[in-house]
Amino acid sequence: MILARTFIIGFPLLVAAVAAWAVHESRQSRIDRTGGVVVMLSQNEPVLNPFLPATEVEQEISDLVHEPLIRLGADGTLQSGLAEFWRWTQDVTCWFADEAAAKHAQELLHAQIGQNNRWTEWHLDSVRVMENRLLMSFNEPNAEGVRQAFEIVAGLNLKPVVYWRIESHKPLRQSWDRFMAGSKLAVQIQRVWFDGANACEIVVAGDSQRLLEDLHRFLDISRDEPASINPMAEVGALSEPVLDLDIRPGMHWHDGTPATAADAKATLEFLRGNDWPLPNREALSNIQTMESQNKGARLHVSFRRRQGTALCVFVNLPMLPAKWLRAHPAAQESDFVHHAPPGAGTHRIVSRDPRSLLLAPYKKDKEMPGFLFNFAASPLMTQIGMRTHAVDLVWPAADRTQLERLRFTPPRQRLVVLWNTRHDVLKHERCREALTLATDKDELIHALPGRLGHADASLFAPDLWFSTLAKSQPFQLEQARKILTEAGWPRDDKGIARSPERSFQFTLLVPGGDALHTRTAELLVAQWRKLGAEVKIELATDSQALAQRLHEHRFDAVLLDQRFEVSWDQLPWWHSSQAKTGGSNFCGISDPQTDLILEALAAEYDPEQVPRRVRELESRLLPQHPMLTLFTTHDEAAAMPTLHEKRSARGPVSNWTLHTLTGPPKLTPTAPLFQLQLRTQE
Repeated sequence: MILARTFIIGFPLLVAAVAAWAVHESRQSRIDRTGGVVVMLSQNEPVLNPFLPATEVEQEISDLVHEPLIRLGADGTLQSGLAEFWRWTQDVTCWFADEAAAKHAQELLHAQIGQNNRWTEWHLDSVRVMENRLLMSFNEPNAEGVRQAFEIVAGLNLKPVVYWRIESHKPLRQSWDRFMAGSKLAVQIQRVWFDGANACEIVVAGDSQRLLEDLHRFLDISRDEPASINPMAEVGALSEPVLDLDIRPGMHWHDGTPATAADAKATLEFLRGNDWPLPNREALSNIQTMESQNKGARLHVSFRRRQGTALCVFVNLPMLPAKWLRAHPAAQESDFVHHAPPGAGTHRIVSRDPRSLLLAPYKKDKEMPGFLFNFAASPLMTQIGMRTHAVDLVWPAADRTQLERLRFTPPRQRLVVLWNTRHDVLKHERCREALTLATDKDELIHALPGRLGHADASLFAPDLWFSTLAKSQPFQLEQARKILTEAGWPRDDKGIARSPERSFQFTLLVPGGDALHTRTAELLVAQWRKLGAEVKIELATDSQALAQRLHEHRFDAVLLDQRFEVSWDQLPWWHSSQAKTGGSNFCGISDPQTDLILEALAAEYDPEQVPRRVRELESRLLPQHPMLTLFTTHDEAAAMPTLHEKRSARGPVSNWTLHTLTGPPKLTPTAPLFQLQLRTQE
């Protein structure tokens, strides 16, 4: 009895003591950091791997600490990060029998300057001879100019340039290194690109026969099966797009050392060596060579193939110091927790422990606040912080009765339904249109848990400078029924749409293990039932099984999360060449005119020309209804009355981030908008 009374009396005292301590600690933190922002988080201490953020708040902490080469601004445009200027060029290399033949080719090209300077027409910048090689450098990747210049030297008995692919059942690297060190014929190999551990592609100038025999001699030692070596293409010259990125002067890491192109090169090499699921991973893997030039002021990158969207691989991709990467070559989770790499962003890590993280502005600025993040905050501690106004931001939002305003982070992904256009029912464009009109997105958003937003019908993320924000078709059930009837699928007395051959039915494949996906699928089936469709739900057992079903096209319709990326290349998803088994055109859309538009868009190097090409693509593809966009997902944070924001969110979608609290962007000569710089401007 005495023990019970002690507990009854002591518990309120304990709560009061905890509350007093919490208020003291929060207020003391505020005193120590005048003008700072206190953030209460329910999650445990994050790893803060800048390349693999597990949550939205980790992503935003990384954005404060780490700087990419190119940053995507709040208005959706490309802006300078570590790099202040960029330029695309193109190198074309020809091989001749000897140096005399290469010099003769150079003379023929110099003769084209004359009165009507064809070099200007071709965008040809320079022609150099290096032994038996002729290197033509163009100041923009102009395919027509390259072709015309090449025609001048094409008749001079050029050595063939052949692309070969080598594949093996075992890792190739050690055998390859022995070959390069021990074969006299290895000098014929001009480029090498490893495609994983068991495959590589090489570029050979000249006759390849003896070289291939020597390759087999080195590669097939102690192997049960010989390596396969197959030709991919034979051309007259090696053509390589080249991207130069100039590092902004005066950029430093938080440890005080200068940030250089060598750091960017080390970061990219580090990322190419692991299999992390990075945005624009394909463009990263297509890098052929990287060099740090001009005493570390320029990163010089060449690519294996023509791909204008390769620029996007550097957007919002954090850069790390080469010194830290050398000290942590494997970079495990513990390295990021206990030896956090210095960044070059607006804020630096001052202190860190399992309960809190303190960020301070790297440069002294009275207008820029610091941030104190409190981890693993219990509901009780959160309530105390809110009621005492000792907290500025609660993430995720807790008791809304105490809030002044909510803030929704930018959409990182959306939920979509992909239609398999090979299916007996879904192959009909009008049927897919009817299903779209019969989908009530407002009902989905109101019925489902979490912060969901309206998704437009565009193929691209809503916050990019080239996004069209194409309007989704509104819910029109009667119109949908009319379309289906006109297409030969009237409803019977039970409300089921039927053709003379079959009923209107298909299966919706859904990722298993996610409540949002499952509940969304159930609501969709109920909505489509009113149209007359009989839809069954099939759950995929895991992500690997789902991926296999997609690549083998063994589905009718599938519900998927679409992660937004900063890229205008849509070729992998809709080009007819990718509609075969194993390709990523899961819908099976096949349209020659769409293919041409996709190819032109993927090859576009000028970001200012992208919006026009995007509009052309969407005007052709969207009327075919290849997919149904449903809604975007957002994080929800609670902004307390104590928080005074420096600037309000702008744009057509929510773009509130922690950067919103750091003050308006300062566009000064040292931080210009990220832009193209021609060679003549150097």
